Amino acid sequence: MPIALTKEQILGALPSIERGLRKYFWIQSEVALGAARVSDRDFQKKFNGFYRIRRNQEWQATYYGLFASKLLTGIEFREGLDFMLEKTGRFEASFISKLVATIHPSKYVIDSMVLRNVGLALPLANASDRIKRICRIHETLDEMCNSFLGTELGRFLVEHFRKTYPWANITEAKMLDLVLWQIRQQ
Repeated sequence: MPIALTKEQILGALPSIERGLRKYFWIQSEVALGAARVSDRDFQKKFNGFYRIRRNQEWQATYYGLFASKLLTGIEFREGLDFMLEKTGRFEASFISKLVATIHPSKYVIDSMVLRNVGLALPLANASDRIKRICRIHETLDEMCNSFLGTELGRFLVEHFRKTYPWANITEAKMLDLVLWQIRQQ
């Protein structure tokens, strides 16, 4: 299923992105400084605020420990899911996708608004093979978004994003991610 955005939705979302874009820039600039920054509480508070992470300190210590340990070597989505499931007993598709997309800016974030805007949904908690299904959703999201960027409408989004934010040197994937994140109604 292709992503069904309109030019009007894209143009309507762009003016609302700047605040989040500036926060994203700050996060990426801090990540570029290395694992010590990721371990810093100020960084974690801002990352938590941007990505709406509301978990206890023990969970955060596990999450940011994983983040810092994989910053230089990289991380695959499934690897992060398996790690957090083992350490916390929870499937953390959204938060792991945010970690992965921060380390690999060409990856997409699993977020309720993004999924709604592309017509996908995570499997229910009692679904069989849940982790495989979550990974398939992540792969499908990547495929759909990358395919969209190759379309006329995808090129329209990138062109208008660059016109609106000429200073924003970010991946086209992140441009689309931010637009999808901003669109609240379909």
